Amino acid sequence: MNSFHLRTQMIRIKRASDRGYAHFGWLESRHVFSFGSYFDPEWMGISELRVANEDLLHPGAAIDPSTHQDMEIISVILDGKNLHTDSLGNRKLLEGRSLQLLSTGTGTEFTEQNASLENNLKMLQFWIVPETTGNSPRYQSRKLLSREGVQLIASPDGRDDSLQLGQNAEMYQFRLQHTSYGLPAAAHGFLFLFRGELEVNGSLLLAGDAMLFEDEPLISLRGISRAEGFYFTLP
Repeated sequence: MNSFHLRTQMIRIKRASDRGYAHFGWLESRHVFSFGSYFDPEWMGISELRVANEDLLHPGAAIDPSTHQDMEIISVILDGKNLHTDSLGNRKLLEGRSLQLLSTGTGTEFTEQNASLENNLKMLQFWIVPETTGNSPRYQSRKLLSREGVQLIASPDGRDDSLQLGQNAEMYQFRLQHTSYGLPAAAHGFLFLFRGELEVNGSLLLAGDAMLFEDEPLISLRGISRAEGFYFTLP
């Protein structure tokens, strides 16, 4: 498939090959939105979602400790083992198909490390600006959906055993194989496919592709081949 951006009034697609790329030897990172030295003026985020990165940490590698303030940082562990450590006193080992949410609030120092000396760690990171600033920091984690379907995994009120976000946004996980599903519409939406093939409103997405929605009244998914990914509703 040719690499291109499909632009309509309400939908945009960014192909996997069009993402920004950074290689530091121990870390490979791909960026949907402008991040670090990668700049794309047409992809600066959507609504309050600022970062959508796919990271590959080599065995034993660690991201240097850094302090962030007033940010909801969602990390999805796809494959491997991640050791999360932060200034709140958390030291949490999460294995593949896990999700963590760090609400940095007034300020939190943290680091992520590949806990394996043999295998790579593959993870996704999504950063969302909170609705209010100066909140108390907190850390939450949970396992991802292991069966086929769609599940709410983060929300403002923490309903249905989802993690509680400090923003009027929702995050859904989907796993679809030759099945169709409708997603809730919102003023702004973001979808990222990390595995398989998926048809969204008639457009075919492959692994690593991302899609933005603005005031789209209907979002229809059809799994083509073991499609797995995430969908965000945003204010």
